[in-house]
Amino acid sequence: METNQNIRYAIEGSIRFLESTPDLAMDRCEDSRRKWDGTWWHMAALYEMGEVKQIPESAIARAKYLLKAQTWPTFIISADDHPISETDRMKMDCCHCELAVYYMILMAYGCDLDKELPWIREWFLKHQLPDGGLNCDPEAYTHSNKSSIVSTLPPLEAILWYTNRAFTAQEAVFLDQGARYLIEHRLVCSKQNGHIIDMEWLKPCFPRFFEYDILRGMSFLVEWSRRRNKPLPADLLNEGIQRLNSYIEAAGLRIGRQVFDPQGPWGGPTFALLEAVSEIGDVSPYLTRQLAGIIGQLEHASNE
Repeated sequence: METNQNIRYAIEGSIRFLESTPDLAMDRCEDSRRKWDGTWWHMAALYEMGEVKQIPESAIARAKYLLKAQTWPTFIISADDHPISETDRMKMDCCHCELAVYYMILMAYGCDLDKELPWIREWFLKHQLPDGGLNCDPEAYTHSNKSSIVSTLPPLEAILWYTNRAFTAQEAVFLDQGARYLIEHRLVCSKQNGHIIDMEWLKPCFPRFFEYDILRGMSFLVEWSRRRNKPLPADLLNEGIQRLNSYIEAAGLRIGRQVFDPQGPWGGPTFALLEAVSEIGDVSPYLTRQLAGIIGQLEHASNE
């Protein structure tokens, strides 16, 4: 009960912060993404908690303006992609996962970004690599052609969860190839040798922002299977649950790591809401719901 009250107070603190943040002038747009307490982080935490409607409308309007007027709408891969005019050079450049989280926040709030900013959805679809994923490192598009699981998930989620109509042929291929990429990597493994790429991915984390853990990949595959009417990769999902077993208890799924490190290379102050919902060892109601949804789908599939 006390924890719930602490979270409520922390939500109120984030709301006050978002209400008080001034208009994002072009020379200050970097403040929105400042780790770990910029406006982007507050909004993303509320979104992941299912509290996106609590974000003040003024903050949503500012975020939309930032994307509309102060963001360079091209992923910079080659010299030709750089802005030329002095005004454009002042604009914020984005990566796939940051842009996808922005997109999901605003779409979940009720904005129609596909009408207002159609370049964002096009951005995701055009940057899928032959292996089925994406990569926020521009060199992947000129040299390795290898994707990053971390960079891949947010764009996949953006298309999967925020398409309220039949998928276009291009979107269907995007999602199916993304699912293939995750399945071929067994959610966390190298295709070359089968070894786990990053042991940290086996530790459930919340909020994730654009970080990856195995539960995030599993959740995508379950929803992809449902929305695309594809076979559920049950063996892989059961393997994932086994990998999470040490964090599962009767009360739910415990948090295994935090994505932020104030003392790390991207150090900086955190905020009350982030700390209130991310304590390592706490049972997370948000992660528990995700896990329950996966288990429910597996049970449903086994009964058919």
